[in-house]
Amino acid sequence: MASQDARVLAYAAALGGVAAASFVLGHWSASAAEGPRRDQGRAEDGRAADVRGTSGKPEAAAPAGGGDATRSSALSEIAASIGTDELLKFLSQLPPKPLYPTTAEQPEVHSTAKAVLLCASGKGGVGKSTVSVNLAFTLAGMGLDVGLLDLDIYGPSLPELIRLPPTDVMQNRAGRIIPLEYAGVALMSWGYIKPGEAATIRAPIVSQITTQLLTGIEWGALDVLIVDTPPGTGDVLLSLAQTLPVDGAVIVTTLNSISVADVTKGVQLFEKVNIPPLVVAANMASFPCEGCGRSHDLFADGALGKLPKFLEEKGIGLMKLPLDPTLSQAPEYPSAPVARQYPFVRNPDNEERPAFRSFCDLAHVVLERLLGAERAGAGAGEAAAPPATLKLRAGGTVEVRLKGGELRPMAAGEIRAACRCALCIDEMTGEVKIDCDAIRRDTSLRVMGVEPRGNYAVSVTFSDGHQSLIALRALEQLVGAGAAAGAAAVGPRRSR
Repeated sequence: MASQDARVLAYAAALGGVAAASFVLGHWSASAAEGPRRDQGRAEDGRAADVRGTSGKPEAAAPAGGGDATRSSALSEIAASIGTDELLKFLSQLPPKPLYPTTAEQPEVHSTAKAVLLCASGKGGVGKSTVSVNLAFTLAGMGLDVGLLDLDIYGPSLPELIRLPPTDVMQNRAGRIIPLEYAGVALMSWGYIKPGEAATIRAPIVSQITTQLLTGIEWGALDVLIVDTPPGTGDVLLSLAQTLPVDGAVIVTTLNSISVADVTKGVQLFEKVNIPPLVVAANMASFPCEGCGRSHDLFADGALGKLPKFLEEKGIGLMKLPLDPTLSQAPEYPSAPVARQYPFVRNPDNEERPAFRSFCDLAHVVLERLLGAERAGAGAGEAAAPPATLKLRAGGTVEVRLKGGELRPMAAGEIRAACRCALCIDEMTGEVKIDCDAIRRDTSLRVMGVEPRGNYAVSVTFSDGHQSLIALRALEQLVGAGAAAGAAAVGPRRSR
């Protein structure tokens, strides 16, 4: 709270007078209004129906006039399988991972995330930063703790999309950068550190700045960190893959031949550095006309005919995002979060627009594929390979078989302690209602039954009568996350 209060005072000092009073009042009002919303969905935003419909699952983004759906048929089948509430519970089961390599000189874990996502593009000008910002705030609207890092040093876009009052970016006593915050999302960009300055910096210095942004920001405990990467397939992506434990990438493109050609290069790069591309977001794919009530394709050079086949062979999903004039409007002046003017997905006036629905669908699909529905590496027509499987052995012991075939033993107490059902976690407050340490120490606990649930979860029955639904992605990371115990000690990112 001390660092947050210091930032608020800095805002006031920078603005002065009535403007400062209105912004600070709005900042505090928004913090109070947007208290803990974990497992409450988006009811407090008045948008729960738009995100989940009546079944708890996302509705397809319907173009004006009943045109073609904005999502491929393959993704429609995936998105229909898991409800949003279930997805959020599965995400909470993932062990927190340190956001930088720990060393003997720096053994302390100060920042963690349960999932790290990249938002990338093969070329500039395709709307990647707009997609990353709205994806981040959509996930935050679901009740997740989200951080957004703009890693473009030469052309940072985040300060243009999320305008904040003039303020100095601060460091704590340990010398780590304190992220700024807007509407509950932690933000950082070189454009906030050096606002309005042209980045005439040589490549070696850019590499040093990039490393500092990747390792020197104290995010605290996040659910999801989204990294908005510079366009192209250069050194920054390679450095990022070597520094952060990246779980997947969203590749943004437009459906013209030049941009689509760069998608293939991006996929090849991610395959080389073992980062699974989760979905390709085809931005500005169509224009829902409010005059005639129909949706019109914007690109007609045949690029769309080549892309789905390539993505199907690679097992990568495709989503089409419509062009929306409102979405492309950047704010001219800083606005308090309580005003809900930006970004696009926070403005209640946009809830009925097709682009709003598309971002809700995109967030749902990204989480779903992250948690096990991904098809990276699967050939055309092949079933999705689960990230791990659970094998029940004689005597109630279990082993986890990883995707590569390796078998690792796992204690029943570790699985039982990872449960996030209503008996184990208070759904309103997120408070843990069980003694996880005591459960892990209980050597008498046995697994009595294992039942697969699709390619993303497994139902486990224990000797104490409890039944847990565990994400396979969580099992995969629990048996391989040696730093999870230390990472779990990181405190909350902020007080809400």
